[in-house]
Amino acid sequence: MKKLAIGVDDFKKLREHNAYFVDKSLFIEAVLHDVSDVLLFPRPRRFGKTLNMSMLHYFLSNKNLEDNRRLFDGLAVTKSPVFEQHFGQYPVVSLSFKSCKGDSYEKIFYSIKSVIAKVFKEYDYILENDLFYKAEVEKFLNIIEEKADESLLSESLLLLSELLHRYYQKKVFILVDEYDTPIHEAYLNGFYTKAIDLLRIFLGNTLKGNEYLQKGIVTGILRVSKESMFSDLNNVKVYSVLSEKFNTWFGFTQGEVDKFLDDFGLENAGTQVKEWYNGYYFGNKEIYNPWSILCFADSNGEFKPYWLSTSANALVHSLIKDSDKTVKKDIENLLNNIPVHISIEENISFENLLNKQRFILSFLVQTGYLKARFKELKGSRLYYDLSIPNEELRLIYFDTIIQWFEDSIGSKELDDMLNALIASDIKTFERILSKFVLETLSYFNVGRKTKEVERVFQAFLLGMLIDLKDRYEVYSEKESGYGRFDVSVIPKDKSKQAIIMELKSIDTFNNETKDQTLAAALQQIEDRQYETTLRQQGCTNIMKIAVTFDGKRVWAKTK
Repeated sequence: MKKLAIGVDDFKKLREHNAYFVDKSLFIEAVLHDVSDVLLFPRPRRFGKTLNMSMLHYFLSNKNLEDNRRLFDGLAVTKSPVFEQHFGQYPVVSLSFKSCKGDSYEKIFYSIKSVIAKVFKEYDYILENDLFYKAEVEKFLNIIEEKADESLLSESLLLLSELLHRYYQKKVFILVDEYDTPIHEAYLNGFYTKAIDLLRIFLGNTLKGNEYLQKGIVTGILRVSKESMFSDLNNVKVYSVLSEKFNTWFGFTQGEVDKFLDDFGLENAGTQVKEWYNGYYFGNKEIYNPWSILCFADSNGEFKPYWLSTSANALVHSLIKDSDKTVKKDIENLLNNIPVHISIEENISFENLLNKQRFILSFLVQTGYLKARFKELKGSRLYYDLSIPNEELRLIYFDTIIQWFEDSIGSKELDDMLNALIASDIKTFERILSKFVLETLSYFNVGRKTKEVERVFQAFLLGMLIDLKDRYEVYSEKESGYGRFDVSVIPKDKSKQAIIMELKSIDTFNNETKDQTLAAALQQIEDRQYETTLRQQGCTNIMKIAVTFDGKRVWAKTK
């Protein structure tokens, strides 16, 4: 069994360390066969953009050919005609803006300047040749020494393309990863216009009318052409999350996940894995979140929201929390599994995100927080049914809801509720939880189907329990004994009390009472021996709690 390399997005490092690799190498063939001069791939975070760009770099680069060829041993692309035609044939300029973050324009500018300087240093050996003019050499050295002003920085990659073409007599591939990270930072920190102007000129000089360019490949989260990022570029072909072409090259397909789970002895978890981490739609293809799948296997099959803990959610939280009633009503419907039918705007303008329903929901689609299916042409616009992709994503919406009522009633009551829970004061826990459910979930119609109601309450409760993370580990749906418990709260200090919770909705159709439901939930904890895993981890003091609900009324009981 090959080892997992969580967070490693360098293709060479993965291959040299014999790490598990899902073969996406025919992405290279698809890129080379596309007739467009510049390709833009907007995809959510952690879906393999950087790894694919790294793979492209090692395939195309005319440096270190023997070492790079070994990296592709056994991969599908070696059987394609493009391997002999294009492997190792080009000078390649690769850069990533993923680290270009900061709370001021000056910080962003200097971080971009540092990225460009690093690229130039990789090719400083070409200056030993006498092919270049003195002025060109001076500009080259100024860029390396990070002395470039905005004007020189804006034309830097055009200059490097020309010099590399003169040196190698080959046109250049330019790979730009996470191009929009500085834009997100600028929007959040108030220097949005200046950052847009800088990047528009930089990308325009690099990608439009560059006679030394063989092909440009750009990745990011959003297509932001409405800010004129690409307004002057008529040679850019965008393959967004709504495009059917290139739809399987980012993220994992069902077949890839089936093989992965089998390889790691987790094939019996397939159904729940699908519920938790599947559900993204790229074009017409259902896709799994690769980051979550890898972390799930690395954590021995533990179900929890891995992707949410790594993604930058500040902008998403802000948009949902500050949105108007129309958007909040949409989220109400989404949490109740009612699709929102709306046209999608692929060209996002950050200025239009302020309380504009179509743009906010379009942003959530492109960033992976919603999926779009079943398109329908109405007039000149395509309409889609939007829904929440999976259980993992539901948690962020409930986390946002927690922020709504924290802002309105303060966080003291949440602290009181959690303190009551860990102090075994079940009556106080029940009272405050009931108030939160009434004041927050009253915004939502929690439905009548038992399993759907239980999932809503489980996600809602987990969103609040996350506040215990400094002292406790909170888990859900983890296998223990003869089943999977709903929620466990395990202290980092094993001398303290641990908690197991079983959540049940009252079956009013069969005239079930709250007392019967509470008793059944406690009995289930005993019968299925949910405490097994906790005791194996060293917990000796375990409190078992049943939580039951009927509409917006909540009761709790311990044993």
